[in-house]
Amino acid sequence: MDTAGLAHLIGLTALVETGDVEATGSVAAVGPSDLTVTCDGPPWDDTHDLVVLVSVFAPDALYRMSGRAVGHGADLNLGAECEMERIQRRHWPRRCLDLAVTVCPVVEGRHLEGVPGRTVDVGIGGICVETLRELPGGGDPVVILSLPDGTAVVSAASTVQVEDLGDGWRYRLAFQDLESHDAVRISELVD
Repeated sequence: MDTAGLAHLIGLTALVETGDVEATGSVAAVGPSDLTVTCDGPPWDDTHDLVVLVSVFAPDALYRMSGRAVGHGADLNLGAECEMERIQRRHWPRRCLDLAVTVCPVVEGRHLEGVPGRTVDVGIGGICVETLRELPGGGDPVVILSLPDGTAVVSAASTVQVEDLGDGWRYRLAFQDLESHDAVRISELVD
């Protein structure tokens, strides 16, 4: 794993997944060919040699590291043999907007009952939505976004991330095949 230029990850939140165990922590150190994550608590038992997937959420990108790692208490060291993938962050700017939205899951070609929610942010690439209940079915949804002028944008979307907030759900959704006239309306709204 080439860690050159990754010192900016120190202190950022990391999600560690190993088997059925998940833990959060932060990047503690970045060496010439390794990276150390300190978890909030030791998420593993006495096993020190682990196969992990570590996701670090940086402003510029999502960094995913996978492979064998060594655990020492709450510290996890990912060495040179781990693979790293850098997933570029959004290309389109987003704007914090509170708009009504209905998210309709599609399962086996059928639209299930829509779940109402509010947007957290909106952009040409997609939206972040909070709902009071979980979307049924787990399939990619159709989004009906109510605009301030009383019109709506309807678009298929893919689910990028789901977060259980305890008192609701947050969905990060990427638009799929957004119509050009809808892209212009969203662009005007974001600008």
